[in-house]
Amino acid sequence: MKFKINLADFQKVLQKTIPAIPKKSTLPILEHLLFTLTDNNLKIIATDQDITIMTTVVVQGEQDGRILVPGHRVRDIAKALGNEGSIEFNAVDVTFEIKILTASGKYNMKGLNPDDYLDIPELFDSPKPVIDKIEFTAKLPAGKVDPVFFKKDDIIRIANKTFFAVSTDEFRPAMNGVLFQFKGNVITGVSTDSYRMVRIIKDFEKSLVSQDLEIIVPSRAVDLLRRVDDDVVISVIESKSKITHARFDVGDTVFITRLIDEKFPPYDSVIPQNNEILLVVNQKDFIAAIKRVSIFTNAVSHQIRVKIDKSNLQVVGEDEDTGSNANETVNCDYTGKKMDVGFNWVYLEEVLQNIELEENNPNVILMFSEPNRPVIIRPHSETDEILMLIMPVRL
Repeated sequence: MKFKINLADFQKVLQKTIPAIPKKSTLPILEHLLFTLTDNNLKIIATDQDITIMTTVVVQGEQDGRILVPGHRVRDIAKALGNEGSIEFNAVDVTFEIKILTASGKYNMKGLNPDDYLDIPELFDSPKPVIDKIEFTAKLPAGKVDPVFFKKDDIIRIANKTFFAVSTDEFRPAMNGVLFQFKGNVITGVSTDSYRMVRIIKDFEKSLVSQDLEIIVPSRAVDLLRRVDDDVVISVIESKSKITHARFDVGDTVFITRLIDEKFPPYDSVIPQNNEILLVVNQKDFIAAIKRVSIFTNAVSHQIRVKIDKSNLQVVGEDEDTGSNANETVNCDYTGKKMDVGFNWVYLEEVLQNIELEENNPNVILMFSEPNRPVIIRPHSETDEILMLIMPVRL
């Protein structure tokens, strides 16, 4: 194998595939990237058996071939060389020796036999879906699931708004990802860690799917969706009549993830229906007060107290272990009786920061029923597109 490529393109394509390489693995082969050169097209594949990424880049090809390349090492040297100029990549098919040549240096490393790489049927046996981006009218035969087209900004927004609330508790696997619900022309994304919940609803002009579908996409794949650089087509892969993987086609890149085969919690049941007590407060002022007061709170509990009155709220924090305390007052509009509510300030700050405000309206709405019941936080707007929920802590 032999090709030339400019460093900026090489770094970009490596950066797209490297997230699928595990930091540590009992299978050394998974720490390698599979390079396949055909004419002027270099295809790079990485997998950790849960996520598989394949991307293609145009190079100056001189000799076709295949080889397994140490992933982190080739990424590190490409990064260290900067983004100016180009490199020449040479690999010997028999010995699997790799040489990288630049205008001022030569770097050698050892690759592996590409024939030893894992079989990845979910990648090689699944075709790229075809879909009409404008009309959303792609239909598959009965019993099949339609591919779904997302504009880049839409999928990034859904991924960003839900990612922070995904649980990291390994004993709750159903909550280790984001629930995507497809129903007609409505797509709902939901995440929860049992302390917070986020629900975002996106309405499209026309129906996207011919049958309802629910899948739980693992957090690592959702993180990749936050950084896509093109529109996305989502399709599912079935094995023995069961949906096992989701495929995401993003320009010249494909990534496939194993789905979480669990039942997502019934999130609708935890959303209070009678939150008649409303608190309207400036988002930035509230966040700033929380940040300053949090410096004086307990490093383990992260607890603050929010004292609410008709025209102002107090953010109070203390740490009995060190004897420190702080409080700040923020102007607000409030419809209920005086109330003290406890929060984990880390969770409350993250929710407030992820609320998306309308232009020229800096306020958010907090909706209460009782001090120990879930609190709904929404933008101060007419739409119901984003709903965030946070559980208070007992004072």
